[in-house]
Amino acid sequence: MYLTGKDNRVPNFGTSEVVYIVVCIAGSVLFALFITAATVLPMVGIFGGLGWFFSKRSKEAKALNAAAQAWLSTTGTVLKSRVEVTGGDHASVTPVVVYQYQVEGQSYQAEQIRAGDMYLAVRKRRTAYDLVDKYPVGAQVTVYYDPANPGMAALER
Repeated sequence: MYLTGKDNRVPNFGTSEVVYIVVCIAGSVLFALFITAATVLPMVGIFGGLGWFFSKRSKEAKALNAAAQAWLSTTGTVLKSRVEVTGGDHASVTPVVVYQYQVEGQSYQAEQIRAGDMYLAVRKRRTAYDLVDKYPVGAQVTVYYDPANPGMAALER
């Protein structure tokens, strides 16, 4: 199988051996491409989908925040104010502030702190506690509400 030279050995392959090696290499390359496509394409789809979702939610939140600048205001009362903690080692904290307000004699309750949070709310742990401290139970607060839909309200816009 080898030709022996003075200082080196050079392989001497026949045609069938060369074809076998080429087929093996081509098969390995195709297999690698298949595995890559089988793992990369779903990952691209997942991350692309998540990117699209968060982009869409961010645009919706910004649009609602912009619309909220024209909302009317009324006075309300904080009924509940606490931080909810979920999870174990990597706990998630969420501020929960429930308030009551009236529009044209109709009573409403809401818990939206910032306009647009229903679409996308990203907060640091400390922010949750700061928001709850800012709106204690019994506090009189300014409530901003959508005049076309008074049940949609927020404490901040």
